[in-house]
Amino acid sequence: MTDPTVADPDLLAGRLFFGVPVPGAARAPLEAALPRLEPLLAGARVAPPGGWHLTLAFLGQVQPELADEVVRVGEAAVAGVGPARLRLEGAGTFPQGRRARVLWAGIGGDAEVLVRLAATLSSAAKAAGLRSEERPLAPHLTLARFSTPAPVPQEALDLVAAAAAESEPWEARELACFRSTLGGPRGARYRVVREFPLTG
Repeated sequence: MTDPTVADPDLLAGRLFFGVPVPGAARAPLEAALPRLEPLLAGARVAPPGGWHLTLAFLGQVQPELADEVVRVGEAAVAGVGPARLRLEGAGTFPQGRRARVLWAGIGGDAEVLVRLAATLSSAAKAAGLRSEERPLAPHLTLARFSTPAPVPQEALDLVAAAAAESEPWEARELACFRSTLGGPRGARYRVVREFPLTG
């Protein structure tokens, strides 16, 4: 039997980040809206729905010798944290206004659980010598990125908000460590390489 506390350096290396997956039932209304949404977003790259997730902490390029540290960071973050009831709600851009780089759907429900997880991940990663971001988390689901900043039509924001309002709530039961592989026509590809259950 494999020791679950030991990391596989072949998996837990490369461009890594921690996040929470968005299940199919929750994302279905947004997926159904994509054929109407994409024509409204000239110059944007829409993220493939199969890889949709809520990013909590980006570690960047991690060397194989730090794989065990990645596991320790994940375990420290979930200690004492139970499942979070989440839902998609609203829409917006980063930054707001005419020079948007990201279009997102918002997160409601127990979103504060995600904020606390992100803060713990950041401090644990810093203590472990891994990259960490200091800015507080604004929980969101990234739907599209603009290589050149551009205004997002109100029609697109309304479409995302309406689809989000139709989505099913879900219970997030694990924190995942993802590996990101760059390239391809639709941008990065994501693979879950380790899960950390939220058991409380």
